[in-house]
Amino acid sequence: MNSSPPSETRTLAIALGANLPSAVGPPVATLVAARPKLERLICDWLKESFLNESGKAIINSDLNWRWSPLFETKPSGGPNGQPNFINAVLVVDGPRFSLLEPSEFAALNLLERFLQLENYFGRDRQRSDVLWGPRSLDIDLLAWGGLQVQQEALTIPHPRLIERSFVIVPLGEALSAKGEKPRKIPPQVNWQE
Repeated sequence: MNSSPPSETRTLAIALGANLPSAVGPPVATLVAARPKLERLICDWLKESFLNESGKAIINSDLNWRWSPLFETKPSGGPNGQPNFINAVLVVDGPRFSLLEPSEFAALNLLERFLQLENYFGRDRQRSDVLWGPRSLDIDLLAWGGLQVQQEALTIPHPRLIERSFVIVPLGEALSAKGEKPRKIPPQVNWQE
């Protein structure tokens, strides 16, 4: 009896965190405001990636967005006395998304977009010389299917993924969520400030 190999998952996992206020307010307000912007950013990135790879446009309704609840966590490492973080994880997948082959080039392009969004919310990585210090917004690419990248700018899967409960717990929540029904972007945010 022959069985076909299981299809490779191409799920994208992203962590967000903040423990300093941004121009929109405290960390919870920052994550609430960043949510639709991050979803729009991912949709735009996918449209460009898909057009480059297969000539087909990805449709927003083809995506499954699974957001964890917001979690308040103590800082891990970094300077003493910094405020608690607000953390969340987003897991994205879907039928058309699964057709896009994970690649280092696409992952680095997505990272660049994350850095621009962080900057929009007041984070300046050039000025920060404190490892694991306070920040107005941090966005980390945790994993993308089976892709493995080891560069100075990006390591996938995230090298400390399994060591950090502030990532593992929200990731577990997001993965176990049924996901939101496909919808147009920007969404109604249902997190509470």
